[in-house]
Amino acid sequence: MSGQGSLINQLEGALATKGLSKRAEMLGQITDLFMHGSGNFSVDQIDLFDDVMSKLVEQIELTARAAFGSRLAKCADAPGKVIRLLAFDDEIEVAAPVLKHSPRLGDAALVENARTKSQAHLLAISERATLAEPVTDVLVDRGNDLVVTGTARNRGAKFSVSGFAMLASRSKDNGDLALCVWSRPDIPRQQLIKLF
Repeated sequence: MSGQGSLINQLEGALATKGLSKRAEMLGQITDLFMHGSGNFSVDQIDLFDDVMSKLVEQIELTARAAFGSRLAKCADAPGKVIRLLAFDDEIEVAAPVLKHSPRLGDAALVENARTKSQAHLLAISERATLAEPVTDVLVDRGNDLVVTGTARNRGAKFSVSGFAMLASRSKDNGDLALCVWSRPDIPRQQLIKLF
């Protein structure tokens, strides 16, 4: 742990004197190292990468953050703190790949993101391979028509009873959404008739 603190101190010193391009270059090198060894690191090693990457990602330009997020988005052992930083970035170019693909984002983080971020963030979440009921409840409640239709179209999305009721209610004035809801095999036809 003292070695980790020393490395962070050295990194902070370097950041104080280097420009944005040097920071992005440093992050790129560290990311290369992480990706090369991905799957073989201990928890302590991943935590060290997490601390270093988190310091750098907060101080680089949009294009570099977006590239970094795209590289880590599908990585199963990506550092958790940095994945969260990327997912909650206000710039959708940075957040979208992580929101769509990262296996490191749990339902609680997705719900929090969907409750607080932009419609573009919600749309990215709606495109995940699987969506749990607490996540779809927020997407259907807070999302615009594009988000709600995308969520209803997603075959990996699971809906609660109240989520189905919200879908049905919103479908009454939206033909595309109504078709998506009617075509879902997980809603019994009798329930659909009651909802509509």
